[in-house]
Amino acid sequence: MSQITVEQICTRALIHRSSFYRYYTDKFDLLAQMVMRAIEDLLAAEQANAAGSGVMARFIGTHTQILRHLLVTNTEGDNNRSQQVINECFLTIAQTGATDRVFVMMRKSVQPDLTAYLVSGAIASIVQWLSSENLDGAALATQKAIQSTLASFFSLEQHSV
Repeated sequence: MSQITVEQICTRALIHRSSFYRYYTDKFDLLAQMVMRAIEDLLAAEQANAAGSGVMARFIGTHTQILRHLLVTNTEGDNNRSQQVINECFLTIAQTGATDRVFVMMRKSVQPDLTAYLVSGAIASIVQWLSSENLDGAALATQKAIQSTLASFFSLEQHSV
């Protein structure tokens, strides 16, 4: 994220810097709003009884390239800030009463912030695996592998929430 400047974002989006700052305080604010929107869209498309690992698997698959740049390939220290932004988004969504099992797990946890870090850490590990194995995060077989791994890791399908 440190390699990406607001100027580059504006140039790519074909907007003026003043327009950017009208809506966002900085590039991390943009990241937070992107993550929130992505997860809210995925949750809206899910059934209330859907497995939480499916939502996270689709989130990873849909945003593999962005997550790769934010959480894996960044060597300048901004990846910690990026992960913190993602954690804050997860906690915010969990506190809104989202019925997805991952967010219910966070909300009911004794330490919701630690649980959010575990979830985002699992996501970062999966993105690193996708990158090292040169896999497409959106491919059906990869989605199934991610979903079953997350389900096992968090025992989501074994708990009634």
